[in-house]
Amino acid sequence: MSNEALKAEIQEDITAIETKRQVLEQIVSITQSIENMHTGLESILVLGAPSQEMPEEALELYNSISSNLRNLPVNTIREYLRNLESLIRVQIKSILRYADLDLEEEDSVEILTLSSNGSGKSPLEELEEFKRTAQTAVSLKVLLRRRGVASGGCQFPVPREMISAHVSSLEQQEQRQRARIRGKVEEMKAEIAAMIDNPAYPDGLKSILRGVQDDLGEDLDRIDKGLKLSSLSFVTDAGELSAIDENLLEPAPQPVEVREPPSFTESANLWLNTSWDVSWKDVRKRP
Repeated sequence: MSNEALKAEIQEDITAIETKRQVLEQIVSITQSIENMHTGLESILVLGAPSQEMPEEALELYNSISSNLRNLPVNTIREYLRNLESLIRVQIKSILRYADLDLEEEDSVEILTLSSNGSGKSPLEELEEFKRTAQTAVSLKVLLRRRGVASGGCQFPVPREMISAHVSSLEQQEQRQRARIRGKVEEMKAEIAAMIDNPAYPDGLKSILRGVQDDLGEDLDRIDKGLKLSSLSFVTDAGELSAIDENLLEPAPQPVEVREPPSFTESANLWLNTSWDVSWKDVRKRP
């Protein structure tokens, strides 16, 4: 087989893998939204209870609170908490609309990816913001309790029973979606294995593919351990969300440009036009 024919065959295989990765990325994005709703609504249940009835898991958030916030005056903490609770009361009606969707249906997925209410934010972004706001409010409530200040349960415009029902439903959807993601990763791993077994492929490429295969194996392990989906090697890294988001309490900083790592296809195409002895990781690091 000529070099040109081999490159064409490799490109076809890479395109197939990239298509699967894009599908996987969408499923992960939807699943992360389910997780955000789930976590946010669980936080709402905590906010709706008096501070003396807060569960132990919520109290553990204290370790995530920065020393700057821990040292704030009690009145300031109360004011921050009131402001966040007011914001959540506005957010929650919108959020529950999304919680009513069956996110295993394609129409529901499309709804989540469209911009909402002319705000410029997609529902996916709204759900992430809701989670951060709710978790930050819980953290402030925990902080008040640790300072010896009791606080009552916040009143929300929907019954607690409705929120609890949504939490249970979202947990089931989340588990189904994670199982679906695992299946997609296994499919990709099998296709990479077939590429490695192709006798026409040069040893240098097979070495790189084995590295990709190892990454996918680690992805399966992360999924089985219930780790964050943003840690998977073939999905967009959404970044880690801290237990308390101080940016919600201060003026928004100026945006900082972050250079995205090259996609699998970009890296593979770059590698194809590079010396065979250049490693996959070296290619991935290039700007």
